Amino acid sequence: MKHAFIMDPLEAVKTHKDTSYFLMLAACEQGHQVYYLDAGDLYVKDSSVMATAQRVNVQDDPQVPFEPESEEPVLMADMDAVWIRTDPPVDRAYFYMTMLLDLLPASVKVINRPSTIRDWNEKLAALQYPQFTPATMVARHSAQIVDFVQQHGRTTLKPVDGHGGAGILFVDAEQSDLDSQIRLATHGGSHWVIVQQYLDAAKEGDKRILLLNGEPLGAILRLHAEGVELNNLDQGGEALASEIIDRDREICAGLKTDLVSRGVVFAGIDVIGGMLIEINITSPTGLQEMSRHDNRSYHKEIIASLE
Repeated sequence: MKHAFIMDPLEAVKTHKDTSYFLMLAACEQGHQVYYLDAGDLYVKDSSVMATAQRVNVQDDPQVPFEPESEEPVLMADMDAVWIRTDPPVDRAYFYMTMLLDLLPASVKVINRPSTIRDWNEKLAALQYPQFTPATMVARHSAQIVDFVQQHGRTTLKPVDGHGGAGILFVDAEQSDLDSQIRLATHGGSHWVIVQQYLDAAKEGDKRILLLNGEPLGAILRLHAEGVELNNLDQGGEALASEIIDRDREICAGLKTDLVSRGVVFAGIDVIGGMLIEINITSPTGLQEMSRHDNRSYHKEIIASLE
């Protein structure tokens, strides 16, 4: 098989934890051809999606993880799998990249389906499943947010288009600077934010569950660093071993039909205290940590599922 990975620059990859590198490594080790390209390398010529891409040999060597060959034009229709692994935010450039990939023939498996990435905001998508989510409001007007905070107490504010824990605030009804914190989060009322009931279980970490074709593969528990409230790994959090319990399976079962029908092959969901918080379908992470804790080659299982 030929796999094309659309991702951030290779020189920025942290091989000890990067999920894209781990998947590329599995593909190479299982005899597949791997190509690397940046989103900006895509172009369309005479209705054919092309790219200036590099064939890459990927090695289990932190000193020399990639051996890229010279760049050359490739016809993307010749690929068997195209992995969208560019990190958020899903901005205008990201949006147009997905539209170019829509032009690929059905014979090419795009992971995940470009139209679904456009339609499913990772924070708003969870709200389609209210039976699994905590009390939530999406708003930009201060008075509405204040009413929610007064009703629910401690509240999490996070940008609709945020990622990696950036821009998340925690507020209480009693704090003197509540209005200014809301103005900060909403950029003066110009940006919508997710306003969500704070879950005390967050103090014990949040669970990242990775799913393949709607079925849970495994899970890790992300726990905040000392003196930090956010559990995100990008904010210094630690990945601990975790297990999938009955509540997790119930949530995954509730999502499966939609994930499969919308072409979401590889996803990550965040669960706190048995409540669904986010559905990550752009570039889910945590695969290396999960494989190490479970002593299982999940990356090879994912590649094998496409063969």
